[in-house]
Amino acid sequence: MRRAACLAAFLCAAAPARSADPCAGTAQMDLNACAGAAYARADAAMNVAYGKLMRRIGPKAKDGLRAAQTAWLPFRDASCTLEAMGVAGGSMQPQVRAECLTRTTVARTKVLTGYLTCVEGDASCVGRFEE
Repeated sequence: MRRAACLAAFLCAAAPARSADPCAGTAQMDLNACAGAAYARADAAMNVAYGKLMRRIGPKAKDGLRAAQTAWLPFRDASCTLEAMGVAGGSMQPQVRAECLTRTTVARTKVLTGYLTCVEGDASCVGRFEE
């Protein structure tokens, strides 16, 4: 038991200190964590926009939006898995995939937000569908 505690203490002391901000580091592990954190923020923003839109529209539009989002999510995931295939098995793969997920999720959030802020006369404005 004492030997294990000494070994653990040695390993902790020998390990490089990690910054609380994963985007501050330059090691691949830091870059992966930074990209993952950016994706988590983008996903949260998309969920907020989706929730706002769902609260504004009527039942038929809700069914349509739910179906569209349900179809879009696996498309996004598969597209980003494909994009990351070029570095499959490498330490960069999580970063490349997370950056793709972030980019496509931000684009989707813009679409959802656009539905909330469409201009008068836009017949395709989901945010105005009250049925």
